[in-house]
Amino acid sequence: MIARKYETIVGLFVVASLAALLAMVVIVAQQEGLFQEYNTYRTIFKNVSGLKSGSEVHLAGVTVGNVLTTAINPEGNIVVTFQVLKKHSERIREDSRSTIGFMGLLGDKSLDLTSGSLKKAPIPPDGLVTSVEPLDITQLLARAAPSLEDLQKVITNLVSLTDDLAEPGSDTRKILSEVRDIASKINAGKGTMGKLVNDPALYKDTADTMAQVRQFVGELEKGKGLIGTLLNDPAFKDQAVKTMAELQATFANLNKTTADLKEAAARLPDMAKKLESFIANLDRAGKGLPGLVTQGETAMGEFDTTNKAIQRNWLLRRNVPQLQEHTIRMDAEPGKD
Repeated sequence: MIARKYETIVGLFVVASLAALLAMVVIVAQQEGLFQEYNTYRTIFKNVSGLKSGSEVHLAGVTVGNVLTTAINPEGNIVVTFQVLKKHSERIREDSRSTIGFMGLLGDKSLDLTSGSLKKAPIPPDGLVTSVEPLDITQLLARAAPSLEDLQKVITNLVSLTDDLAEPGSDTRKILSEVRDIASKINAGKGTMGKLVNDPALYKDTADTMAQVRQFVGELEKGKGLIGTLLNDPAFKDQAVKTMAELQATFANLNKTTADLKEAAARLPDMAKKLESFIANLDRAGKGLPGLVTQGETAMGEFDTTNKAIQRNWLLRRNVPQLQEHTIRMDAEPGKD
């Protein structure tokens, strides 16, 4: 009886242990989804950054599957095949994106999926999910290198500044001492800044002046007074615009007239030279050309009149040379007294 009793106790213990082990297996299997249905999907990366078979798949931060395989396709990209619990497959839609995430401080990788919107169609099993290339830690360090160098320079400068402050006769300590003296004088009411800060009467005068300035500006904006009327009167603005347009037209005409006068003045020296040559020829011609001399004198008189008129013009007076007078000597004809 005693032996049978012990056998019964041992048998019950073994059965309870097997039942507990079976329950644990069932619980673990349910947690791992061993007895649930999955849908398989694919995504493509240029660099999977250490993602491997068995890595977790997260959908909006929730573990919904795992990575099955990673393989290199003929184009040199990495094709990642993964499975997702069928009950979560409805969340994987055309606008879903896949990327590679980090898990913990040990650097484990996971495949992270974004939940798609209801406006887009679900991706069918064995479909392709659009990927977003992850940031490589090497690239991040390369980008951060210049900032780290600048930070090192700042730290070096701070160390140098603190060392300089520790020395009694340093320039930095002298500057701080002078700044302290200036602040003390201001607090004591010395100097212009001290009076502005500490003198209530001066502060009140300054505040009254600013109030008057604000009042004056406000009256100008409301169109009060002569200046306000001029600034806000539409008729005055229109007249001012018209006057400016007329002034511009007047200056344009004046510039054109000045250009014409300068061109005419530039031709006068050449005309003078030609007339002087003509007179010289007449002088050499002598007695046989009295009629031509008369014409030359007439032309010279007209030119002299023109030259005097130009000399009275202040714009061209400096550009026109003064003409020299010439005397034509005429000898009497032979046989006449």
